[in-house]
Amino acid sequence: MLEQDLADLVARARSECPGVELEPTGFAAHVGERVTFDRQGLPVLAGLRAGALWTTYGCSIDHAGALAHFENVYAPEIVAALARSFDRGLAQDAAAKLRERLFLVGADEIPRLASYSGRGDLRAWLRAAAIRTAIDLMRARKHVPIDAAGVADAAAFDPMLANIKQAYRDEFRRAFGDAAQLLTDRDRTLLRYRFRDDLSIDEIGKLYRVNRSTAARWLATIRETLFEATREQLMTQLAIDEPEVDSVLRLIDSQLDASLGGVLK
Repeated sequence: MLEQDLADLVARARSECPGVELEPTGFAAHVGERVTFDRQGLPVLAGLRAGALWTTYGCSIDHAGALAHFENVYAPEIVAALARSFDRGLAQDAAAKLRERLFLVGADEIPRLASYSGRGDLRAWLRAAAIRTAIDLMRARKHVPIDAAGVADAAAFDPMLANIKQAYRDEFRRAFGDAAQLLTDRDRTLLRYRFRDDLSIDEIGKLYRVNRSTAARWLATIRETLFEATREQLMTQLAIDEPEVDSVLRLIDSQLDASLGGVLK
């Protein structure tokens, strides 16, 4: 079964990357170092982004076809993400710095591109990396940290900080949209009653013939599920840990309630 799953993964990768021919054994080893496992201890291969993994593996071994495929298909995402959010000079510097991080290695390091696990969209992964690289450059040039607590006021006077907030909001919307897919039909109905139809907790309780505290608990549970799932998606998209993702949520003033309306459309 594992051999067939690997064969299917290779077949998918080849179909998504025509003309990029890599050695399957090396690719399998590359995947094996990054894959997650199910409760039976078997590698989870079905949901992996085969073509993106094939490409990043090829780039990690300097395969000309894979490098060309990356430049044609994925590299434009870096340029576009930076151009939308930063001035031209900073965008160019950040793009160059990110490419150095993606492809070059230092002592005891691996190219960052090789760390891509295949569990998320490579384009989104690159967009997030580009934005973080630009922010790192801004911090280095100003010699001061970006204070999430003070950004709300500063953004009114600093267009660049406002652009950073907008860039993170875009990532938040993607993460929130993915998290919203986990909602059941009942969850969506409850949210629609509360946030679109503007029913009170008491009115929702009457519809379901439950007391007020039960209806409130249902809605609180849905919000908590959405919040935690969004945090997990952001951690994956931005390749950051829990303290950093909480800083990002503070930076964008956390838009969970404001985003609920969009889920119901």
